[in-house]
Amino acid sequence: MRRKELYSTPDYWNAKAEEHDSQAASMWPNNNLNRHYHREQSEAIDRLLPDVSGWKILDIGCGTGRMARYFASRGAQVRGFDFSDKAIGVAKGIPLPAPVRPEIAPVEPSYEVRSVFSIDYPPEFDLAFTWGALTIACKERAELRRVLPQVVSAVKPGGNLLFLEPIHRGMLTRVLSLPLDDFLADLGEAGAEILEVRGLHFWPARVALAYAPLPRWITDPAYRVGQKFLANPGWGDYKLIFARRAR
Repeated sequence: MRRKELYSTPDYWNAKAEEHDSQAASMWPNNNLNRHYHREQSEAIDRLLPDVSGWKILDIGCGTGRMARYFASRGAQVRGFDFSDKAIGVAKGIPLPAPVRPEIAPVEPSYEVRSVFSIDYPPEFDLAFTWGALTIACKERAELRRVLPQVVSAVKPGGNLLFLEPIHRGMLTRVLSLPLDDFLADLGEAGAEILEVRGLHFWPARVALAYAPLPRWITDPAYRVGQKFLANPGWGDYKLIFARRAR
């Protein structure tokens, strides 16, 4: 109930990093649900970006480094940052998973403590990626409109942008209350060409399953039933937005 005042502070995420283990440190208390969500996200990214070997990737709001390690296991050079120093400490201590192909020699991601309002990297990245970072950090649309051009300018001209964000107006809002169409409009004004938008994580199932460590015999069938309704992006708690820097 206090998420709007808590989620945009480092203290909340520092506490999560200290109190939880595994994926629950930056996702949900139900690690059985987190396992499904990680697979769902990974499969969606694999389809859009089948080969990122040798890419330079910026992981914005990387948390405990879950997706940074995923990209590294696929051969990318990843730089991640987050405003939670405890989450960054956890990220640095987790070993890389096995590479997806034997010929890939994964490189440990680099991590630093930084705010999304201080994205001042040169345009050197092949991909800028966020997972639930911008809708947490930005309290108002004006802040989002300040951040998005910085995100876009961090990638090379023609480079890729991938956002997995819970974009809502209403009860599912995290911190930023904004309709999806407004987010897309602001992203376009920041210099991005929108290529694909789709929903991830059927939101009624997320609300029912996320907040307690429920067993697999409850989590798995409820998750599978929910996924059948995701043909409409509006049913997705998270929105996957794939774009390209246009200028």
